[in-house]
Amino acid sequence: METIEVSVQDERYVLGAAVMLYSKVSNGYHQNETGAIATVHHVHDVDGKPVIGAGRPMLEADYLAMVNVLSPQQRPQIEWQDRSILAKGMGKIIWWTPPMSRAMFFKKSDMFGASTFTGQGICPVPGMVWMSDGRDLFVYAYRGTAMPDKETKLCQAPLFNVWARGEVCVGSATRPDDSEKGNPKAWERFLFDSHFTHPNFAESDRLTKGVKPAEFWKKMVAKPTKKFPESVLVDLELKVADLLEPDFRTHVNKMRATGEF
Repeated sequence: METIEVSVQDERYVLGAAVMLYSKVSNGYHQNETGAIATVHHVHDVDGKPVIGAGRPMLEADYLAMVNVLSPQQRPQIEWQDRSILAKGMGKIIWWTPPMSRAMFFKKSDMFGASTFTGQGICPVPGMVWMSDGRDLFVYAYRGTAMPDKETKLCQAPLFNVWARGEVCVGSATRPDDSEKGNPKAWERFLFDSHFTHPNFAESDRLTKGVKPAEFWKKMVAKPTKKFPESVLVDLELKVADLLEPDFRTHVNKMRATGEF
């Protein structure tokens, strides 16, 4: 064996220890599966050449010691996951927020006339399930106060600026920058710090059941209730598990409403 040296930013490193993995063998072939055995070995210098010594089974303490001696940029990273996060991966982040009161800002749109108004207030909103893929935001409502699971049925978010498929209309709002795209709070601000200007479709009883959306939110601004009235929520043929599927967009793109633009 030749001496093994590595230089990083003018620092010189030499081989001092080795970890060897032993995988299962079937019919003469290595099997790529769990259950491999790891051994740790000291590396000795013999006549200027590294020689791997006898090994012993790797213990958790060995793993921790290995992590501690790694340079910071090489260490495995651990991220704190807020309990509001339901799922994360494949470029998506899915989270939930319980029913609460939020500051909401409405701005009348000349284009949409009577279906819009100007006002602001602290209004009740239902429990919500959110999903972002880093570029687009989808949001849905759900009934109850408990943490949703994969079988939780979803409802149309009863908000202006949200299409029937649940996608939020960006309009003049600014998406979170790259450093914030994995931050649920940044996406919540993206929605609720913007003006709610108009419903994104005209179908009756599709955004709010039994009441026109503008009338409903005018009442909430003028005299907010303590809790969001779940009777106005509109059920969708959608549950939380559907948000995890690769064909999610294909599925929700079929959920169109009359008068949707």
